[in-house]
Amino acid sequence: MISVKDIGAIIVKFKNTIIYLLLYVLVVSSISFPFTGNIILRMRDDLLVGQYILIQTQPLELMMLQLKMSIIIGIIAALPVLFYLAYKQVKERKLGHRLKISKLKLALWLISALALFTVGCAYSYYLMLPFVFQYLLQSAVDVGVANHWKVTEFINFAIMTTFVFGLVFELPLVMTILARSGIVPVEIFKRYRRHMYIVILIVAALVTSPDVITQIMVGVPLIIFYELSLFLLRFTVKPSRANVA
Repeated sequence: MISVKDIGAIIVKFKNTIIYLLLYVLVVSSISFPFTGNIILRMRDDLLVGQYILIQTQPLELMMLQLKMSIIIGIIAALPVLFYLAYKQVKERKLGHRLKISKLKLALWLISALALFTVGCAYSYYLMLPFVFQYLLQSAVDVGVANHWKVTEFINFAIMTTFVFGLVFELPLVMTILARSGIVPVEIFKRYRRHMYIVILIVAALVTSPDVITQIMVGVPLIIFYELSLFLLRFTVKPSRANVA
């Protein structure tokens, strides 16, 4: 197992490089800031089709949105560097041997996590969000209401929903790791599936607009994916560890 001393040493080691990571994020954010306007236009064209107007209600609203987007881009760009530093520490201190994780297995877990996150984001951005926005736009038009949306709320909603779906698609991997390590037996996932349904619906309500239909369109796919994760556990976890016949 990893000791407190190991964790403390790693934190001290990272303190020496955190300033360089922050500078890296700052540089990438500064470079990407002029392009955030084009990103907003691209998101508008990809996700919105119909009668709508994007507006800003405060003088600095759009600029602050672009600043936040550029910082997010900088943080995302820094993640590979952060993962490399973490892997380097694991390798140097031979923590992988104590955790019984081979280099190949660690690499496969990381690649799988990245692939699942990417697929989840793509599903949200290219399939679900256009459908959700089209429904919302058309619903307003049908009752004679004009669609004047704040650009900040539109972008925040799109980014948050995409990010959440990226995390949700990590469910099979997370559940497999928890089950294979014996932390959470598969039987627990099955026994408390109804509780998970409630949690999923709450998450769907938090990341969507206050519209029941939209929440259902987000929540139902998440529930289906949870059930799919349970199905995949039959093939990724040994019966002895899953405590199932």
